Amino acid sequence: MFQSGFLGTNAGFITDFTLVVEILFFVAICIGVVAQRRGQYRLHDWIQTPVVVLNFFLILFVMVSSFLGQRVLSTLPQRPGDAYYLVVAIHAALGLIAELLAIYCLLAGHQILPRRIGRLRYWMWATFVFWTAALITGIATYAVWYVQPIPADTPQTAIVENAPPSQPSPTTINSFLQNFEFTPADLTVVSGSEVVWINQDSAPHNITFVDGSAASDNFFRDESFPFTFTEPGIYQIYCTLHGSADGSGMATTVTVLENNAENAAAAAALPTPNPVPPTPTPAPTVPPPPVAPLEQDVPEEVLVGLVSFFDGVAPGDSTAVLLTGIDPPAGGSILEAWLINSQGTPPLSLGEVRPDENGRLSLIYSDPDGRNLPGLYDGFQITLEPQFDDDPTPGPVVYSGRQADQALTHIRLIVTSSDDAPAAYGLGARYQTEELLRHAEFVQTAYDLLSIADARRHAEHLVNLLQGAQGEQFGDLDGVHGIQNPGDGFGILPYVAGMQAAAEAAAAAPDATNAIQVHSSHVVMATDNALVWGQAVNEAALQIIAADDVGEIGPYVETIVRFGDLLLNGADENGDGEIAPIEGGIFTAYQHTQYMAAIAVARE
Repeated sequence: MFQSGFLGTNAGFITDFTLVVEILFFVAICIGVVAQRRGQYRLHDWIQTPVVVLNFFLILFVMVSSFLGQRVLSTLPQRPGDAYYLVVAIHAALGLIAELLAIYCLLAGHQILPRRIGRLRYWMWATFVFWTAALITGIATYAVWYVQPIPADTPQTAIVENAPPSQPSPTTINSFLQNFEFTPADLTVVSGSEVVWINQDSAPHNITFVDGSAASDNFFRDESFPFTFTEPGIYQIYCTLHGSADGSGMATTVTVLENNAENAAAAAALPTPNPVPPTPTPAPTVPPPPVAPLEQDVPEEVLVGLVSFFDGVAPGDSTAVLLTGIDPPAGGSILEAWLINSQGTPPLSLGEVRPDENGRLSLIYSDPDGRNLPGLYDGFQITLEPQFDDDPTPGPVVYSGRQADQALTHIRLIVTSSDDAPAAYGLGARYQTEELLRHAEFVQTAYDLLSIADARRHAEHLVNLLQGAQGEQFGDLDGVHGIQNPGDGFGILPYVAGMQAAAEAAAAAPDATNAIQVHSSHVVMATDNALVWGQAVNEAALQIIAADDVGEIGPYVETIVRFGDLLLNGADENGDGEIAPIEGGIFTAYQHTQYMAAIAVARE
């Protein structure tokens, strides 16, 4: 829910309410334990029974939806060390065990279930232990998710300097749009002051006055929108893409005072923290392809392995080297690994490499500058170097591999850059679909709050994100605020179609290997799915825009939420624990494009 919480953190009202209720439940559990120890069994039952029942409904209707909405189960395997997902997973496991134990104790205590599975008091003590652990991890989850204190070394300087009371003068104040919030949350200025809103998010934002007196176009990262307040008053402002006129979501208030010495001094004295740079959204972890390349056009006796690219903290910034049958260097020499480019880019040293006693060699390298490596390099070498070598150029080559030049041109359109689109097809599709999922959640929230106007507004955003500026139905579909497009204008569906066409072109290139052709077919499977699921979201959004009453849109909201997630993540339909290409969406297509860019390595 967009409603602000009451505990002074970044959490919403329902989250704060849930935390307080769970603490009260724990206090009640402790009182019940004391009553049981004193032999007051009726009081114990009166306390414990409603706590267990009410907690079950709180888990079912609040916690489960939050757990699923954050995609913990699908993200945790990719980021196992990330506290954001790890802590909540532990909390969920402990909480589930505690609630199941409590339900058994409740039913056994009321003689609905038999007590013959050991002594009941032991089950009750186990329940209390797990309940305690669940509460502790629940508080830890709340702290990790919603408590973000400003570091002690962050300067707390005012952007607006104090003007002498005898010489009041308007000022310019910066307000930062970061992490889909206004920073600071609200402003107080004197009339004649200029406020400059600066976008620091990857998504576009806009500035819209609730009274209709002013509105900006969408502006993107590092772009800004200035406005000078000439009249005193209270101005309600929001972003029509990520907030609402009622003050929920991304909204702010600017209080404009009359320009006199007293008000100027009061406004200037208000501390305004310097903005904390937003944490970039990490690219999803994409596993490297199998060690053995598929049917490479290299004699089997000289093939030693594969060099693949994957995402660390930025697209294509990491490479995995997995080789076998590597001979150790002669005495006084070392082996050094390199990424090379046939077009003259200086080689990139990956450092010294050492095979183990079985001749296996593995190396993971991440570029410290976050560069997209498959866009810069098309080959790999292992060279023989003298010990303590100061020469920055490669020595004699003992193992090497090159990507297919003509096929690589098409592969790079998906994973690095494209001349006819704002981003590479795969990257653009991913980032725009992440924005689509955000607006799918907005549609769900509008439906829950019975707001047909907000549901139609965000449904327009979905259609414009999917179709792009050249789409047949792109436009001001709800008839309010003009054309609202939170995307980059190219469109998710055109991005996906571009991925598919580029993969097919790579497979058809004269120098395409069998591995490229096989993984190209996987990309085509996944993009076929994505196009179908994207059209399903598009049609459901159009139905919401055409609806007159919020009661009509329930099935379409469900379609948008379900198929929006499928569009990005695919689904493990056969339950084998993996998302195969035939089950995949945009992530899977992107992953198999990176497989296409892998380099087979052979002995010289």
